[in-house]
Amino acid sequence: MTTPSPAIGAFWRAFSDAQASLQNLPLRERVGAANALIDQHLEGLALEMSGDDADAVVDLIVTAHGSIERFPLLAQVVAAAPALPHYRVRAFRERTTQPDFPIGMEGFELATSEVLVALEQDGGQAALEIRFGREIPSDYQDHARNMAFIMLDHVLGEYDFAVKVGAVDFVGEPGDTHTPWVPLSQLPPVFDRYWTDTLGHTGHFPTGDAEWDGLELQFDCPIDEDGNELPADDIDSEDAPETGVVMVNTSANAVAMRADLAYALTVDLAVPDSDTLTAVQDLHEQAATLLQVPQLGILVLTLMRAGRRQALYYVSDEQLAKQTLAPLLLRDEAASLELKVAYDPAWSGYFEYAGYLSA
Repeated sequence: MTTPSPAIGAFWRAFSDAQASLQNLPLRERVGAANALIDQHLEGLALEMSGDDADAVVDLIVTAHGSIERFPLLAQVVAAAPALPHYRVRAFRERTTQPDFPIGMEGFELATSEVLVALEQDGGQAALEIRFGREIPSDYQDHARNMAFIMLDHVLGEYDFAVKVGAVDFVGEPGDTHTPWVPLSQLPPVFDRYWTDTLGHTGHFPTGDAEWDGLELQFDCPIDEDGNELPADDIDSEDAPETGVVMVNTSANAVAMRADLAYALTVDLAVPDSDTLTAVQDLHEQAATLLQVPQLGILVLTLMRAGRRQALYYVSDEQLAKQTLAPLLLRDEAASLELKVAYDPAWSGYFEYAGYLSA
């Protein structure tokens, strides 16, 4: 795991030192005091507490309010938490156990049972169409939409709403009478079935031989001033687009967007000749085996472009993956190595290409 930053250490020391005084406060005031502490050390994170004033131990929830850019920091904060006698430290705001609830905003009230949701595919994510099950006064349309987003966060949980949900569109009357609509209060089990059964994200590592599919794509295509791709007859030879060949591991879809496979690791190597290409292919395949056997990661695609071969893996731990692959990357064929790591919990690097296969 990544070594905690000094700011994370300073926050937990401050929180530990303040425990005795925090315990003397009602829970609501305790939350405010705890957030004053985290604000002094860590930007973009907040604390929530779940429990009652009299509880000896309550849940201490670290949230980024759905900001994916802050999720790595959030994970580091939770991983670095010391033993706290009065708190169970949790990552992310979890799904509510009572999804049938109303909320109010400036004199307007809306219940989750009055928000209707339909699910559609959006790449590897689930798109949501939303309409209201009752008439919403025109002055409260914006309020109702904002309230629906708040409700979704609570009903689906912070992580799932931020990562697994793609486009969210508000619609009027449904255009397709066959589209199934479900009240938001009943959405969680329907969403989970759609995730596994329709989108195929079972969460289980594939076994046996992986299934692959390939396609040829053009990169850096010349465009006109309006952003439209130029016809081939209008392109000079020196401006011709690059051709790349992508091979996609369609079996990897099963573990797409698993919370513990959020880091995209690219092993990018030059392949100036056929012998080097063979050696690089072998290196990429051995790397896949080293990562997948202990379920540290999975090879999801390869891309041949401009004299280089890239292999994209999704891994659970950046540092552990690098340590695992280190002996392979000392080989002669890895002298041209470009190693890139990005936090990509929605697997956008995978679905950028896998999406073409289902288009």
